[in-house]
Amino acid sequence: MKNTSWRLVVIAAVIVFGLIYAWPREDRPILNMNLGLDLKGGSHLVMRVETDDAVKAQASHIANSLQSYLAQEGFESASANVEGLASVIITGIPSDRLNAALGVVDDYISSWNPTIASDRITLSMPESEQETTRDQAVKQALKSIRNRVDAFGVAEPTIQRLGRATDRILIQLPGVGDPARIKNTIQMEARLEWRLAYYAPDGTGPFRAPTEAELLERLGGTVPPGMEILRHESEHPDDPARDPEYFMVVSKVAAVSGDDLQDARPSKDSWGKNVVDFTLKASAGERFAATTRANIGREMPIVLDGKIESSPTIQDEIRTRGTITGTGDYEEVENLAIALRSGALPARLVPIEERSVGPSLGWDSIISGIYAAGLGLVLVMLFMVIYYKLSGINAVIALLLNLLLVGAVMAYFGATLTLPGISGFILTVGMAVDANVLIFERIREELRSGKTVRGSITGGFDKALSAITDANITTLISAVFLFQFGTGPVKGFALTLSIGILASLFTAIFVSRTIFAVVLGDRQADSLSI
Repeated sequence: MKNTSWRLVVIAAVIVFGLIYAWPREDRPILNMNLGLDLKGGSHLVMRVETDDAVKAQASHIANSLQSYLAQEGFESASANVEGLASVIITGIPSDRLNAALGVVDDYISSWNPTIASDRITLSMPESEQETTRDQAVKQALKSIRNRVDAFGVAEPTIQRLGRATDRILIQLPGVGDPARIKNTIQMEARLEWRLAYYAPDGTGPFRAPTEAELLERLGGTVPPGMEILRHESEHPDDPARDPEYFMVVSKVAAVSGDDLQDARPSKDSWGKNVVDFTLKASAGERFAATTRANIGREMPIVLDGKIESSPTIQDEIRTRGTITGTGDYEEVENLAIALRSGALPARLVPIEERSVGPSLGWDSIISGIYAAGLGLVLVMLFMVIYYKLSGINAVIALLLNLLLVGAVMAYFGATLTLPGISGFILTVGMAVDANVLIFERIREELRSGKTVRGSITGGFDKALSAITDANITTLISAVFLFQFGTGPVKGFALTLSIGILASLFTAIFVSRTIFAVVLGDRQADSLSI
């Protein structure tokens, strides 16, 4: 019981730490913590990633790359197109060269399953590769969504995958009452590409027409290999002369894409029109410069999510800086810039659940939680003082320090307080005094056996230590698993409970023993109020 000075210094440091980090701030009135969706109000979204899109996109990439590779290997007439979800059909190869083409295909992508039927080669994506593509699509969507939400400045959003092998993503936005704008920006695919317009071998072009049928007629009924028809939608359908709708033949392969972007910001051009100024990465800038240098005087459509935004003519070599026009009002331009900076979505996001929590409902939850926690705390303190007399005050002091320490640690690590978190606080109250009850009962047993007060206190703490440690560690293991595998609300409960368990071990064993040591001092007490 001697040499308590260093113990008092440690306890004082803990109290100072607790007061600094748990003291309420104007924007965080409850223990200096951010409030979760259920307490602050906000928006709750569950979205499904259309992973089939990602599989199709992967198959399309393989088809375009394979067609170019076959042309390099002497199969200039070969055409590769996606059929169904994950199959590539290669046509245009003479029947006597099919086996030779099959060898080239196998060299290029040996993991796919090729078959020859009639005059075509069919490639099928393996199931394992499809599953990997789907999983990567969800992970990439998570990253893009986080970047887009962060750009709006939403405090402490919850963005996570629902389960380990699911295509659903949970998005909780505390303080956001109307999620329409954020939801629209989240759903924007933002697949940006700069593609070359098609020009015939004799230099005529570009090929565009008001309708797809008219355009096909100009092409002789077939789209040239490596090309496709895309649509430009008018921003002013009521005034076709101002911005006519048209269809245009463009290359399937992009010169540069949104992956090559370094930055994108909303701006205005010299006529005051809303535009997006973009900057390319240095490596892409060199590639873009070579492409634009070789195609001066020709059009290079800007394609966003499979639709032509605009089709500017290349006036000069372009390296790393440029402008995207035809993007609508300033809010639409800003949303597009945010989406481009955060990266394209690998697949469409489809909302399957959407609801809002009003701030009044959140405040009612706070009041109810505080009332429950306060009532439980008062009843526990009364019980300890009535049942254990003056020693119960020791437990009350340890309990109050425990709650202060839990709040301070959560605030220090930027944890978000939720309604399950408040229930974790309430449970912590019971967990904290449970250790004191074990210790005090052991001390009573030691006193009944005839030991001195000092010896009884020492024996009580020593004999109760193993039971306290076992009980708290097993509970802590359960809390860790809840945190690891649970969703948002369960994680909040598990985090609060875990911190509370560790704090109760400190207060019940270290702080309570120190209080006994300070009260007794060096005197020989004849009795103990317990």
